[in-house]
Amino acid sequence: MESEKCPVCGTSVKKENLQSHYAKAHPRRAGSLVQPKRVTPTRSASAFRSHKKRNILVISLVLLAAIGVSFAAAEFASYNILKMHWHPMLTITMNGSPVTIPAQIGIDPSLWKDHSLDQYGVGGLAPLHTHDTLGTIHVESNTVRDFTLHEFLAIWGQPSDGSSINAHPVSSVSVDGQALPSATQDVVLRDKPQQIVMTLAS
Repeated sequence: MESEKCPVCGTSVKKENLQSHYAKAHPRRAGSLVQPKRVTPTRSASAFRSHKKRNILVISLVLLAAIGVSFAAAEFASYNILKMHWHPMLTITMNGSPVTIPAQIGIDPSLWKDHSLDQYGVGGLAPLHTHDTLGTIHVESNTVRDFTLHEFLAIWGQPSDGSSINAHPVSSVSVDGQALPSATQDVVLRDKPQQIVMTLAS
């Protein structure tokens, strides 16, 4: 049996006899002595249950953030997926001699004057650009749409109405050997074997 020491005299007394020991051995103090209270441990709820609302809120926010990041990543990816990749050819002549079409149009900032089509470009390039001086126009876009010769000229920094190249007036334009009625008529760029020839007046 469990015994407990009397807080007054220090005598070991069985727990169930402690009250009667107070009454007999310490009658004057019996009323003021309080039997120690038993503390019954309350069953603590799990950490998750005690913070259930907060945890649900945190989990919801994490899920929403994950969905938002996924959506943004998908949007970013869709803007960087090549949906058009065409290569029309442009030749410019003056007095029977070829005029060099610069490399890096729509790539080099000094040869990228018009940025109105930038949202269609892929990989940080204009959707209409050149890589070399061969006259190949690279139509590389994240959207399928019509792009025109005048838009390419505007990116290059030439008049967007196609009236001149390097301050020399355009006297004629032909597409696949067919002369256009007007030298300033725009041309929708198509894939190979589209051949565009612009002739300049000296």
